[in-house]
Amino acid sequence: MRLEDWIRDATDELALAGVDSPRLDAQVLAAHGLGRDRSWVLAHPEELVSGDDLRGLLQRRVNREPLAYITGVREFYGRTFYVDQDVLVPRQETEFVVERAKLWMGDGKDFEVLDVGTGSGCIGISLALECPGTRVTLLDKSANALRVANKNAESLGARVQFVHSDLYAALPRRRYRVVVSNPPYVAHRDDLPPEVRDFEPETALFAEADGLAMYRRLAAETFAATRCEVLIVEIGQGQADGVSAIFSEYGWDLADAMTDLSRIVRTLTFCPADVATL
Repeated sequence: MRLEDWIRDATDELALAGVDSPRLDAQVLAAHGLGRDRSWVLAHPEELVSGDDLRGLLQRRVNREPLAYITGVREFYGRTFYVDQDVLVPRQETEFVVERAKLWMGDGKDFEVLDVGTGSGCIGISLALECPGTRVTLLDKSANALRVANKNAESLGARVQFVHSDLYAALPRRRYRVVVSNPPYVAHRDDLPPEVRDFEPETALFAEADGLAMYRRLAAETFAATRCEVLIVEIGQGQADGVSAIFSEYGWDLADAMTDLSRIVRTLTFCPADVATL
């Protein structure tokens, strides 16, 4: 069958399955299955393809498996990261953590950065590449996540260190001036799309106490373990007040809140109250 016919039929099937962007996903699946890029698919609608060869990929997306897990890649901050089901799919809103850290560090020279709960490594690796003078450590309690992060560091040419630890239990005791984190912040009762609920790793998604439990650990333990001058965290929609209150309770000052284009607060920046004396 012609490629444009396969894309048309696949688009209809994906739309019936409830996929948000059925035509785009059909094009990406075709490109992946044919070993081409999407621009080639758009330029060759008359190409003859085997629907049987592409069926397996299409069925996975019909089952609502995330497109990134099917193709094995996701774009983040202008780079292509490898992903699989051991890590969260990098989100566009997480790029605000990178942006805020870059603003704080300037040229990045003489900064030690710790990425807590690194997952795919997208935050820490991006900072290592964007600020070449920065020394970055990627920390995660999941050995499988660190495997993915290591693969990304190697493929992207980022020089970073890795620590396998549940928060700071096994972290080498030295100063990390900047700590960044996209912790689990989804409450168990939250309604999630199937792509997230059924496929992404639960330990990287869910947290107790209405999604705020990990923020309490970060607020309580980060300064003693790192002597940082700033802690930058991603938060979920509507969590700004709750997270700010937790950090205030543990002696942190809110430096700023960064919003996305929809005016939703995505990133909070905290400083220890005595940062000026460090």
